[in-house]
Amino acid sequence: MRPSPSKFAYFVIEGANSFATAYYFNYLLFLLRDRYQFGNLHNLAVVAGVGLLYIPASWFGGQFGQKHGYFNSLRLGFTGMIFAVCLGWLLPSLSAILLGLALWSASICFTWPILEALVSEHEEPSNLLNRVGLYNVVWAATMGLAQLVGGWLFERLGPNSLFWLPVGVHAVQLLATWPLKARHDAWLADAPPVTGHALPPSATGRPAYFQRLAWIANPLAYMAINTVNAVIPGIAANLGLGIAQAGALMSIWQHVRTLSFVVLWRWPAWHYRFGWFIGSFALLLASFLLLLLTRNHALLITAQIGFGWGTALIYYSSLYYAMDGSDTHGEHGGIHESLIGIGICGGPAISALTLWLSGTPAAPAAAVGTVLLAGGLWCWRVQRREQQPG
Repeated sequence: MRPSPSKFAYFVIEGANSFATAYYFNYLLFLLRDRYQFGNLHNLAVVAGVGLLYIPASWFGGQFGQKHGYFNSLRLGFTGMIFAVCLGWLLPSLSAILLGLALWSASICFTWPILEALVSEHEEPSNLLNRVGLYNVVWAATMGLAQLVGGWLFERLGPNSLFWLPVGVHAVQLLATWPLKARHDAWLADAPPVTGHALPPSATGRPAYFQRLAWIANPLAYMAINTVNAVIPGIAANLGLGIAQAGALMSIWQHVRTLSFVVLWRWPAWHYRFGWFIGSFALLLASFLLLLLTRNHALLITAQIGFGWGTALIYYSSLYYAMDGSDTHGEHGGIHESLIGIGICGGPAISALTLWLSGTPAAPAAAVGTVLLAGGLWCWRVQRREQQPG
């Protein structure tokens, strides 16, 4: 196979996408809190709605890109996000903001599966690990940066920066798709046909088993992540923190996740090792409960360290095992993102329902924690079944 062209531009677009979307989505929850008096229940419901749309849209986005071209999918996604964000910007009412958020949620699903595919396709098996590793580090680092400085941007540039800043980023991304497509098509015209590739030795006979484990665990991890994200404005209010202070404090786990991605990228011994997988899942559960239940700054920081590692290994497993051995990267990227959507919807939806029924602030931790525990036992059962002879 001829070496693939430089993918530096794809990583730049990925990083820009991660920063702009994280800034818009995470700090829109603060805007809803301050302008429309949204509490934890309301923000949990909003995030659940985003996830509900994300599930089918991601699957369709991956299928669309595989059938109609990656760059057509990117253009559709960036155009939709620009229009959606402008809707909430130019018509600053609650209904316009929520309608724009819904359209944005669907549009973004035409970008992430495709960016995952573009950095993975036409790679030798030996280089796939590096591509997936760098992809994870880029989006995690820029998302963490958005969380870290987003509160400062929100306070200094004003609430409208939630809209005009992402619009500017997505407009540049949209324009970049034309020269990138021309370069991509020129390379494909001269490239020899791809005949597939062999799996790494450690994966022989085992990829479907570990892919199933990762596809069980990743939605559960995103249940935890998005339950935490939805209540960050409430945590900030309880601790008496400003938006910039809350953003900086609650970004720690994202920086730990980025560093963990670097470790997992450069150290492949964790591949197809159940002990590392289930240990990280247990750490995810414990740190999630501590994050939601403690109001002590030191314990919040400690919990975020465990949360960052747990979410990193589970996410990395899901994406790597989805891409490893696959020749339909757009389609598999869509499946990967759809499972993320299940988590984005499921965690906040369960949390909102239990909070509404009980009125108890600790209800989301108990409800989602129970689901995570059940998911961990499910993974254990899958592993035990696979280990049985015959």
